[in-house]
Amino acid sequence: MKARLITSAAVLLFLVSAIVLPARLTTAQGQKSKPKVIELKAQKPTTRGEDPNVKNDKETNDPSSDMAAPEQKGGAKTRGGGSCEVRFDNRTRWFVKLYVDGTYRGTISPYGDGVAYTGAGPTSVYARAEFDSGDYLYWGPNAYSCYSGQYVSFRMNP
Repeated sequence: MKARLITSAAVLLFLVSAIVLPARLTTAQGQKSKPKVIELKAQKPTTRGEDPNVKNDKETNDPSSDMAAPEQKGGAKTRGGGSCEVRFDNRTRWFVKLYVDGTYRGTISPYGDGVAYTGAGPTSVYARAEFDSGDYLYWGPNAYSCYSGQYVSFRMNP
């Protein structure tokens, strides 16, 4: 009787470990790692004049633009290509102009957040706060590799 009880307990322990342990391993391996958030401190430029990180600073729309909506915004699903999401997190008291691949993408308010989409692959992110005096502070540019369904977090600190 005693041997039977020990055998039953051993079988029960084996079954529990066979069910619970793989489930724990699957959960640990199946979780996606948090993307790294890049925190940048504001910098002052060393020279005046044209900013080499800004290719296009216009705020108007081009009616002949062929930019398709990203998949996240109802665009067609793509294989391999797709779009990357750039998340801006303004931790400053200033209005900040946002640039992706050198092109102006909008301005976010003090302590605000913003999102821009770009094609998958290498991406350059840059931001700048302009002042009435003509001076400015900037963050970046930072180069990233971002692929379809991924995002880049770009945090600006004073």
